[in-house]
Parts: sequence; structure tokens; C-alpha cells
Amino acid sequence: FEELISNTIEDTKDIPETLSETGKIGIPHKEIMRKTGELFILRTNINSVGSVLDSPEVFWSFPDLQPLYDAARSYLEIPQRINLLNTRVEAGLVLQDMLQLLKESVSSRHAERLEQIVVALIGIEIVLGIITILVDLMA
Repeated sequence: FEELISNTIEDTKDIPETLSETGKIGIPHKEIMRKTGELFILRTNINSVGSVLDSPEVFWSFPDLQPLYDAARSYLEIPQRINLLNTRVEAGLVLQDMLQLLKESVSSRHAERLEQIVVALIGIEIVLGIITILVDLMA
């Protein structure tokens, strides 16, 4: 998971730089949604793995095995790794916020285009209405 988080951060680190330099997003809506989905999957997977911090229910029946489990967790540095992953996921939350902002910007641009199309169609309808009235008056 550590590598996946690093790769995700690496893949998206250019977006703010490009946005600040050009003022344009330069990423299609589909790509933004794909990256957002990847972040959600990554966070879900990390949270499900984080349950290894809890002691399994088997230790209720066999409490003498608990020290062995604790020793294995300590040897594998599970709590430290989970803490590191959580820290890295917080960086992922910043990425998610940025992707959400980009998605809203792209959606806003799409809405503006639709509004322009509606205004153009209304203008065409007015022109056709005027032409119809003039034709009726001339006849």
C-alpha cells in the first residue's frame, strides 16, 4: 500500500503545478473521475487492512496465544506501518480535495456550454418568429 500511495501522489503532483502555470486544468472529466475512484479504492483497502491492529476473536478462546500474536505484530512493525499509511492517506485526502475541485470546475464549464447553447437556440427561435411574422404581414 505504501508504494500505491506514493505512486498516486507522484501521478497527481503535476496537476497543481500545471493549474498554477497555465490556469487551465488540461485533464478530461473522465480522467479526473478515474483518479478519484482510485483514491477511494486505496483508502478503502487501507482501512480494511487496518483491522489487523485489533486482536482476532480466536484469542478470546486461546488467551495464551495473544503474546505470540503481539510479538509477530511488533516484529512486522504493523502499528508503525498503519500509522505511516494513515499519514500518507491524509496526503491522499488533499489529492481528493483537489480532484473534487477539478471535477467541479469541469462540470461548471459543461454547464456554461449548455447555457450558451440554450441562449443560442432561443435567439434562433426569436429570429424565426420574426421572419414568420414578416412573411405573414407581407402576404
